[in-house]
Amino acid sequence: MFSIGDYVIYGYEGVCKVEEIGHPRMSGLDRSREYYRLTPYYRGGTIYTPVDGRIVMRPVIAKSELESLIPALPKLPLLSDVPADGKLAAAYYREILAQHNCRRLLQLCKTLHAKQTELARNRKSVNATDLRNWKTAEEMVYGEFGFVLGMPPTDVKTFLIRALA
Repeated sequence: MFSIGDYVIYGYEGVCKVEEIGHPRMSGLDRSREYYRLTPYYRGGTIYTPVDGRIVMRPVIAKSELESLIPALPKLPLLSDVPADGKLAAAYYREILAQHNCRRLLQLCKTLHAKQTELARNRKSVNATDLRNWKTAEEMVYGEFGFVLGMPPTDVKTFLIRALA
């Protein structure tokens, strides 16, 4: 269970702060369940989610873990088990996105980047499903890394390129 003041990764929303834990008296919420009240870090609003909910919540990556992950990026293997069928691949990508595991998200980005590079040789591009999932994975990584590094998510790509150079 998280505590008030913790920063967490919540679903596709990304970084959120736990503002309150309790039984809110709001219509539409089960009053017998305990809820987190979350505030998204990068936008306004409030999210109420059950403490025992199904949406993945995890602590934001520790700075030390992030700092050890960055030098490992060049050796991070590509995903080798992506289904060839487009619909199965889309489901596979959604599963990775739903796990919110930084290493797997980076593998997804790296794999789709390699695929795009290969296709570009023949003047082709990745399909819309690949592109959408790639961009979602990037947004998730850049949002979390930006928060941990104290920089805007838009600067993370440049930071990673420089760190790997």
